[in-house]
This record gives sequence, structure tokens and C-alpha cells, in this order.
Amino acid sequence: MKNARPEAHPTSTIMKQTQHSSTAAVATLSDLSRSDKHCIFRSGSTWFSVPAISVREIAIAPEIVPVPNCHPALTGLCHLRSEFIPVLQLNALLEHDSPRATESQNKLLVINGHSPWSFLIAEAAALQSSETLIAPDGRGDDASQTAMMGTAMYRGQIVRVLDPTRLFRLAQRTLEGFWASRKASPLQRLGKTGSLS
Repeated sequence: MKNARPEAHPTSTIMKQTQHSSTAAVATLSDLSRSDKHCIFRSGSTWFSVPAISVREIAIAPEIVPVPNCHPALTGLCHLRSEFIPVLQLNALLEHDSPRATESQNKLLVINGHSPWSFLIAEAAALQSSETLIAPDGRGDDASQTAMMGTAMYRGQIVRVLDPTRLFRLAQRTLEGFWASRKASPLQRLGKTGSLS
């Protein structure tokens, strides 16, 4: 057994394949100067938006197959238009709302890329120009800050403007960290946290 590599989690390959295309095809801060149109949507009780050029489509969520022993941020995989697409739970990833507040999410917002990825939403509200108040680079411990470009307003509600590339990277870090902690032996976990979990 020369240089045996540890076996990857089933969805880690999909997430890594998606990463290469997502970083190239998804809107970022520099895109705000070219297009200020945003797709505004609600997830749970929180309003978000992403640059419109990053959205491939919004569809009624097909059947989602859960991934066993996975972080709640990864709802599962779905099959849409002849492709298997990872489905993220945005509120679990960004640590917003309780699970009860996200129960009625039945739409899928699919992000552009060679290998698309998606997240569940409750409502797609508008595709419109928005003046975004750019936030300083999200470097804090708050997960939502690391994926947020800034804020905007929609019908008197504060909208968190997300950077899809940062959001994807946050999902990847969250899932890889979760899977790495599950591979650790009980003694290693005890040493890190002080209790077995």
C-alpha cells in the first residue's frame, strides 16, 4: 500500500469539481460595476440577494436525497435537468433562523458554473437593480460576514447581498471541517473539545 490516500466523502468530489467552475463563472464585487441587477429572495425569515448574473435558474425543488452523516448545511443532492446538483441549506450554513423557520423552503436557486450548485429558498421576490452598501471584507468569526458583500433594501427590509464565490468556499470549508472531525478517533475528539460528541 504505497501512499494510500484517505477515502473522500461521497459529496466532497462533487463539491471540489464544482469549486473550479464556480470561482470562474460566479459574480463577485467586481461584477457590481458591470451589473447592479440582483436576484432577491427569502430563506427562512431573512432576505438575501445574489448578483443576477450568477443565477442560472430558480425551480421548484425536485426530490432531494439526503447525504447520511452530513452537516445540516448540505441538505442533499437532487437531479435537475440531467445533472446531479448539491443542495445547500443557506440558513444552516450562515447560522441564521431556526430549523422551524426554514420548513417551507420548496424552491431551488441554482448558481451558474460548469458544475452548478444550489440552495433552498422560500420565495423569489424580484430581479431588480439595487444600490448595495459594500461591507468591509468579511474577516470575522461570523459565518454570514464571510459570504456577505454588503446590504441593500427591498420593500423596507434589509437584504444581505451575498458573494456566491465566498458562499461556496464557506460551504466547502464547513463540510470539509465537519467530515474531518467525524474521521477523528474518539480520543482525538475528546482532546479537541473536552467532551465526546
